[in-house]
Amino acid sequence: MGDVFSETVNLESVGELPEEYHEVLTHQMLANGEGELSAGDTYVDSFYPLAPNADERYVCLKFGMEEVDHFRRFAKLLTPLGIDTSHMVNQAVADRRYFPAESMTTQITVWEERAAFSFLCELEGHFQIKEMTTSTYGPLRVEADAILKEEARHFGYGKRLMQEAYDAGGQSRDRAQKALDKFYPMALDMFGRPDSRRGRLAVKWGLRRHDNGELRELYKTAIAQHIEKIGFSVPKIDPSQLQFA
Repeated sequence: MGDVFSETVNLESVGELPEEYHEVLTHQMLANGEGELSAGDTYVDSFYPLAPNADERYVCLKFGMEEVDHFRRFAKLLTPLGIDTSHMVNQAVADRRYFPAESMTTQITVWEERAAFSFLCELEGHFQIKEMTTSTYGPLRVEADAILKEEARHFGYGKRLMQEAYDAGGQSRDRAQKALDKFYPMALDMFGRPDSRRGRLAVKWGLRRHDNGELRELYKTAIAQHIEKIGFSVPKIDPSQLQFA
């Protein structure tokens, strides 16, 4: 891609950068912030009612709270840039357009789907947020570091639930494999278009290290290792299953 911008930018100096930098930066934070908000809604609205006991209900609410806090962090970064995100809170998940992920609008019917969501989609979120920990926009680096720790814990918990489902065998193991098959293509789509213009520009401006396609391939390698270590089969998908093939 040629030279990559590497200077640290702060709130005071961001106005000196070209409009292209501002557009890519704000869209990145809008999309990820909206995605975090939708994840919070999903934990509360979809997973909490399926929780098998009080402990799991507590975890669903805790993770939901943390996801909403991630949204709050992005919102606070966007406010001084002149962008108000308050309207997102009252939008239905299906009406949000910066991060329209099927994984958070699909109908959830069994607990193993909650496990697969946290296992697959929280690792996707971890990959996305990790890209921001080296961002040229200094204020974003600070918030990304804080969010990353919680995303890692959410993924780890999902992995534990998937291991429990596998160890239980029988119908629970079968439901967990079906949940993997269902959510795997959705998780891949959460990376967006592999050839995204904004993804390439984000790399150019040092706002992330990899474009969408590169990051998705790295994720596929990592998640396959986790899936196989537990004992499940890596889902085989056809490009027709993907919104962004």
